[in-house]
Amino acid sequence: MERKGFTLIEVVVGLAILGVGLMVIIELFAGGLRLGRVSEEYAKATHYGRMKMEELAVKPPSGEGVEEGEFNETYRWKIETKRIDLLLFETGTDFKPPVEFFHVKVDVIWKSGLKERSVGLESYRTIKWESNEKKS
Repeated sequence: MERKGFTLIEVVVGLAILGVGLMVIIELFAGGLRLGRVSEEYAKATHYGRMKMEELAVKPPSGEGVEEGEFNETYRWKIETKRIDLLLFETGTDFKPPVEFFHVKVDVIWKSGLKERSVGLESYRTIKWESNEKKS
């Protein structure tokens, strides 16, 4: 006499396999959502950084230094400007180049969950020398 159907052990093993498979699928879905959120944060930060770089392009030069500020309650910015010497030889000469050369770095920082994340944009800027001599 043949019995048709599943034994209790087969049903339990089948449910265990189904449960593990569903957990993996749910975890992949949650990970995809998390990565999507982080990607959106990086895109916003890059946009804010580009906006700040554009501001620097039209703003009068301020020279070397560090500036900080906030875009909103989540994102803040930090700008580092360093002068770069164009002439690497001795400073005993009285020749001055017609422009100053600066390295500009804009960092956008934000808090994402428990981590603090940041994105950095770098550029170079030339600033024309202001002549202090009066013309006769």
